Parts: sequence; structure tokens; C-alpha cells
Amino acid sequence: MGMMGRGMKGQGATGADRMQSPVVFRIIFALIDADGDGTVSLPEFQVAHERIFKAMDSDKDGKLSLEEMMTFMHGSNSPLPQHQ
Repeated sequence: MGMMGRGMKGQGATGADRMQSPVVFRIIFALIDADGDGTVSLPEFQVAHERIFKAMDSDKDGKLSLEEMMTFMHGSNSPLPQHQ
């Protein structure tokens, strides 16, 4: 497989493989750390999760069904909601 391994070449990488990348964690942390202070406060954490919830709630009824969650996790054509 060489130095790059299968996942880095885009072959055989699963969603779980990609989510465990230190780079992915740093990107997610930077997105959640809205004030850039190097820490994530409870309000910053809650805002991030609210955005994910709203993106999953495709029928906008304020509730998530298993189908909505599965559709979101398997890829969706709808954009993520913007900051308000």
C-alpha cells in the first residue's frame, strides 16, 4: 500500500475513517469555536448542534425522524443553514 495507505488515496476509506482524522477534528473544532479563543463553550457547542439539527430537519417540523437522520447522514443535496 505504500506510505499513503488506501484511505488517503480515496480507496476504501469509510466515513468512520475520515471522521477520525486529526485534521477533520481540527477543522470541526475551528468551526465550533466561533469566538476563536481556543476553547468551545457550551453556547458555542449548542449553536453548532442546533445548526446540524436544522439541517437534518428536512420537513422543518422541529422534530427529527429516523428517515431524516438517515437521509442526512448518507448525503443530502440541501445546503446547511446559514448563521442568523
